[in-house]
Amino acid sequence: MKPPKAPRLLIVTLAEAHWAIHGPMHQPMPTHYIFAVRGYRATTMGPTKGNDVGIWDDAMFYVSPTTFLAENANTDPSRYGWNRNAGKPMAVLNKGFWPFRRGPHKGRIPAFRQMTSEEARFKRVPNDGRFSVTRTHAPGDKRNYQEAGYYAINVHPGGVNGTSSEGCQTLPRDRADKFLQTVWDETEKANIGVIWYGLAEGPIV
Repeated sequence: MKPPKAPRLLIVTLAEAHWAIHGPMHQPMPTHYIFAVRGYRATTMGPTKGNDVGIWDDAMFYVSPTTFLAENANTDPSRYGWNRNAGKPMAVLNKGFWPFRRGPHKGRIPAFRQMTSEEARFKRVPNDGRFSVTRTHAPGDKRNYQEAGYYAINVHPGGVNGTSSEGCQTLPRDRADKFLQTVWDETEKANIGVIWYGLAEGPIV
């Protein structure tokens, strides 16, 4: 599948509008950020005309003063329903702007990690870095509910044969490292410790 074709100007415009609503109050738009669109290809890919799970129908963009990257992505769990590991339904990250840090996923880098509350307080991140998720049995299920906290939601490569997510934000394995390494290197060089990740709802195509 070819990478998303949305131009830089469109993504920057969407991200700035999203930051104005969901970003920390009285803080300027970050110079380096990741912006993802859930259901970017919702109407042109997958078995339904809405967002689907377990496929690369979402998109992820990296924006900095010198760089613009666009990649296919997954912003959902690989399936809905009960998560035995958590003892709850699967976590679906809600739209917003969420703070990450550079760090390993299952010991591997490059990847980005949800901050613990202690890390978030040290970095003076609002709301102690808590993420808002929807615990999802199925779309539209009346048992679904929202909660906020630390869930080890990371940005990392997907699996060999699938999106490999229980709520993490993943990229196709064969192209993930280039995307993630660029974000890692540029934010490290710029001495940026908090990498903001915006998540909006599509579709765009």
